Amino acid sequence: MDAALQDLAHGMREALAIWAALLAAVVITFTILTFLSKRQGAAAGPSWWARLRKAVRDPEAARERQLAIERRTAELQELQRYSDEVAVAASRTSVMAGRRREEWEAAQRTQEAAWRAYEEAERAVHRLERAQAFPLTEDDPAGRRQHLVRMVNAAHQVGEISAANLADALMHRNGWDPAEHPFAQQLRLRRIIRDRLFRAYQQASTLERETAAAADLAASSKRSLDDETFSAILQVRTAAPAAPASSVRFQRSRPALP
Repeated sequence: MDAALQDLAHGMREALAIWAALLAAVVITFTILTFLSKRQGAAAGPSWWARLRKAVRDPEAARERQLAIERRTAELQELQRYSDEVAVAASRTSVMAGRRREEWEAAQRTQEAAWRAYEEAERAVHRLERAQAFPLTEDDPAGRRQHLVRMVNAAHQVGEISAANLADALMHRNGWDPAEHPFAQQLRLRRIIRDRLFRAYQQASTLERETAAAADLAASSKRSLDDETFSAILQVRTAAPAAPASSVRFQRSRPALP
């Protein structure tokens, strides 16, 4: 019994001696490292204790950094998506603005042609009105009727008068008189043609105003979307350097910045 107690006491003394030696080694090492860190000063960087604490906290800091990178990447991708959508819309609006301008230019040419045709018809009426001041020759009433039929049919065939105008002349309505002198019949026909051309000019003018308004609206929309595209691309380019190159693939949008 005494021998067992002696062995236990001897073992405890050895264990305590080992623990004391280990503790002394740790204290000595800590003291030496602290002394060396103080001697090296701030130029040597963080102390070994600061580096140890950072190593302990690094996993959590790394996770926070990764989350921040992911958030930034998502924001950049959203900006890129918006920039691409606006660029596509601007491209389509540009095409539409071009079409609207072409339509307006075509309507403008039609209006100008209608005005020239009206002016020519007006001059023809004036010439006949001036010539009417001279005495008219006598002719056969039957010949006048035949002349009226030939004249209005010829005008209808070339599109100078409508079917309704032709019917009025043949049915002797709206002032048409087969007994009138051929010169007076010609003057009446030229006035009808002039009035019809003037109505065509008015219709062409209305169409020109409508197409001009549509072209202006399309051009305004194009300018607005071009400005929005520029702003979106600028936002992407400003935000892109903050995101790591490995986390997002930046694609240049169209149209490119000048």
